Amino acid sequence: MPVASASVEATASSAQPSSPADGPPYAAVPAFSSRTARDTAFVGDVGQFSSWPSGVVSYGIMSSFPGGSDVADFRKAVVEDARAVCDALAGGTDMEDVPVAAGVALEDQIDQAAFIVEAVTFYCPEQTAAVTGGVYSEPVPVEQDEDCPGSDALDISVSIGERSDEEFTHSAAYTVKVRNTASYPVRAQLQQRWWGDGYSGNGEWESFGDIGDESLADIDAGETFTYEGEQEGIYRWERTEVRVRPGEFVFFGCGYQPGPGPATGADSGADG
Repeated sequence: MPVASASVEATASSAQPSSPADGPPYAAVPAFSSRTARDTAFVGDVGQFSSWPSGVVSYGIMSSFPGGSDVADFRKAVVEDARAVCDALAGGTDMEDVPVAAGVALEDQIDQAAFIVEAVTFYCPEQTAAVTGGVYSEPVPVEQDEDCPGSDALDISVSIGERSDEEFTHSAAYTVKVRNTASYPVRAQLQQRWWGDGYSGNGEWESFGDIGDESLADIDAGETFTYEGEQEGIYRWERTEVRVRPGEFVFFGCGYQPGPGPATGADSGADG
């Protein structure tokens, strides 16, 4: 995935003093080239918190519990929580009461506080003073490096080993390896399809792995996820393929590499 670099000018609340010298201390706030870039960077940041992704059981997302197991559900949910934080602060809620008011599903208090600060920075910088003790956002241009990889950063290989034929059942041992070639850890949802003589599901993408196994893989940068399984059924298995389910992946820690840079445009597309 090519790196798309964009320099854009951040916006500040009209209620703030005209310059840092006229009022309280200021902090630069990021702005992105699009809402999608902002959302991607936000999820990449907060996904590193200790409560995620291992603590998603209480979140009801990306787990075997009711609420869904898709990575896209996870992304959508954390973005909605960020907007809820902004609404709570705008309504006058004290910071310590924001997690309950916004329904933030993080149980760790440190993660809760960090999530609130990140949410404000990305989604409502005009509320910065509410969580920083009087430090406001400053309209200073910041350069953003939107460097999140695509799913093609995951190198997938599949091999079928020994196949056995019995009177009514055929089985095939297989090994799947998914190497993360990116510089960031990733959580990806996998799919699999099988081919076999007479198999009615030839060419159809279905759940990954053996029945009851988790289809989500957490892979650190440069590491390889390895899965060994066995397919059984009435068909003589010929081959299998594995892929990342389209759109169902998230790289952690990417998409937000701030640094000073001249503004090249005033419309960041990051409002709303």
